[in-house]
Amino acid sequence: MKKFTIKNVQKGFQKKYYSILGLILMGMIPLQGQDIGLSMMDNLWQTNSLNPAKVTDRKFIFSLPGVSASLGTSALTLNKITSTNTQGKNVIVANDLVDRLNNKNTVWANTNFETFHLAFGGPRWQVSLGHAFKTNSSITFPKELVALALQGNAQFIGETINIAPEFNTSTYGEWAVGTAVNYDRFTFGAKLKFLGGLSNFSSGNAVASIYTNESSVYELNLSSDYTINSAGLIDVSGLDGSDEEIEINTTDVDILDALFGQNKGLAIDLGATFRVNDKLEISGSILDLGKINWKENAKVYSSKGDYEYKGLDLINLVKTEDTDFGQIADTLSEIFQFTEANQSYSTSLAWRTYWTVSYQISEKFSVGGLIHTRKLKGNLDPTIAINGAVDLGRWWTLGTNLSHGKSTGLAFGANTAVRLGPVQLFFSTDNLPALFNVANYSYAHGRLGMNLAFGKREE
Repeated sequence: MKKFTIKNVQKGFQKKYYSILGLILMGMIPLQGQDIGLSMMDNLWQTNSLNPAKVTDRKFIFSLPGVSASLGTSALTLNKITSTNTQGKNVIVANDLVDRLNNKNTVWANTNFETFHLAFGGPRWQVSLGHAFKTNSSITFPKELVALALQGNAQFIGETINIAPEFNTSTYGEWAVGTAVNYDRFTFGAKLKFLGGLSNFSSGNAVASIYTNESSVYELNLSSDYTINSAGLIDVSGLDGSDEEIEINTTDVDILDALFGQNKGLAIDLGATFRVNDKLEISGSILDLGKINWKENAKVYSSKGDYEYKGLDLINLVKTEDTDFGQIADTLSEIFQFTEANQSYSTSLAWRTYWTVSYQISEKFSVGGLIHTRKLKGNLDPTIAINGAVDLGRWWTLGTNLSHGKSTGLAFGANTAVRLGPVQLFFSTDNLPALFNVANYSYAHGRLGMNLAFGKREE
């Protein structure tokens, strides 16, 4: 059986897996979330990352390192993967698991480590500079892929099923230069982002279909138009069958490559706010319009063609106790013959939009609403939310928000900001209960950071 290996070539770290699916699932290992709560925290400089037209009430802001992370799924929560047997133990039951899946299932995870941001300005303008490391990941897989792996192909006699997953995971550095200009009741903002790609592992074309002949489950007709890309610090080898092992080698990176990256890209953020009167403000933004060109250590694996295979009964492989899914993976990897090419490619960022409205009911209390959309693996993923915030004095603000999204479901969030002199500490989460019991929720998120703010800007 062909081995699947993940190595760090600098540190000698190695793990062995016996399924080619491990290669695909690399797209969902890491943890830019929606940041519903942050978009409504008007007292924070970090709202500028969601709308470049947002300005602070301070002349100078320096943001210390901060982090946000989010994880979501349109498929199953951790607790729904298992079932309880007659002995009261949690086990994975193939039929139960397959029945609970959607036709298309998406798992996404993101982290955003902000190394620093600084901003300064006058009454009608503001400029900013910042840097961050970001990892964005998603995988979308069809229900038939899991059904085939756990139940075999007998159930699909006379049918053609597409088992191809779509996935992408990118890690990159981002240098952002922004400006905002006020004109009467309007404020316009733009931010230019210089991207340095560190690593990418993604799918391109995603067609891999299997037809089970009506005369026998042993006869399969297969068709593929599927590509797998890798670049940067990730090096994939053996997928074309040239080696006994399929390896993913990851390498350490020096400080200059980490800060600037060897794979270049550009993106832009645009935003605007309109103050209707002293109490009501409307704003909108579109973020991450851009792409990264991957050239360093770039490889493209392609499988394209039609194949016939006789002699494989997937259901018997599944039922055999001494045989794991690696045998099926070996056979499928041999049938879907991949060819390797050293060539560059590009990936687009997942753009997002934020449309908000806020109303100051009193000096201490405000409410608002939000419509947020993002492009998640070719599909629009909308979220709507309402929020409320109370100012408990010059040094403490509390807020809550209730949101509902296509991929996140109903979520209750909370946020707080504390100001101690020039020091401002803040925390927000879009789904507070998930922080205490993530296994029962399809979406988890958190953001933590600190700012130093000096001087009061004139209105």
